[in-house]
Amino acid sequence: MAIFGKVKNKLSTILFKKRCAFRDVFDDKKPAVRLVLSEIRRFCPSDPARNALDKKGNIDEKQVFINIGRKQVLSFIMARINMPDERIEEIVREELKNGTR
Repeated sequence: MAIFGKVKNKLSTILFKKRCAFRDVFDDKKPAVRLVLSEIRRFCPSDPARNALDKKGNIDEKQVFINIGRKQVLSFIMARINMPDERIEEIVREELKNGTR
């Protein structure tokens, strides 16, 4: 039982360090980070079917799957930095208003 506790503590420490590292990298108080987050949000659509039409106007399944993967990347980042969707949308609006997006 003591080994399990040590492993659990070590894993908790590792996860905490990773979460802190993500928060340092994606600190939304920095203008450059807001611009990057806004660009990542643009590149990772919340609706996987958005912008997934082929030349004939049919849904391109391959593009839908690509968009799903992109959405998962954004969700992964947002979960690590504990940022709600509302905040990223606010950042996007700010960047649009400032003309940097």
